[in-house]
Amino acid sequence: MKKIAVLICALFPALSAFAYYGDYGYSRHDDDLSGFAIFTLVVVIAYIILSIVVLIRWWKMTSNVEQIRQHITHANPKLTYLVAIGEKEQAQKAALTMLVDILYPIYFDQYNHSKADDMNKEIQARLPKIQKLGLSVPDYVTTGENFIDYINGLTDGKVPYKDANNPCTYN
Repeated sequence: MKKIAVLICALFPALSAFAYYGDYGYSRHDDDLSGFAIFTLVVVIAYIILSIVVLIRWWKMTSNVEQIRQHITHANPKLTYLVAIGEKEQAQKAALTMLVDILYPIYFDQYNHSKADDMNKEIQARLPKIQKLGLSVPDYVTTGENFIDYINGLTDGKVPYKDANNPCTYN
């Protein structure tokens, strides 16, 4: 995107010179469009293309509004609903699914060098709500260390809690 913007900015002087060249009758063609009109047409086309690109990016960014809302509120309203209608087993499955959906990407994030700490933050933000609803979850999703040990056991992985080779943390 930056390359395209730089290219367009670099072409502006050339297009301006072309517009100047065409406006004073120095061109070989006697077209209906003047040089300035062509210059304006090119600028408008570039603006339209950039507007479409920005619109598509915004559209993709806001297509998962439900996930964004759940991330901001740190709660899953389905859990409350399931407990309210008496479906405690389904609510416990939903709570476990919610926690695993949050922790699993952290486990596989190669750029995250303090996985256990980040997992513990996510768990601490959600576990009190789950417990307040009277739900219980397995021990392996109660701490980041337990989750890492559990997944390492399932996959024969060797993912550490914290990467000792990279002491930099970006929190």
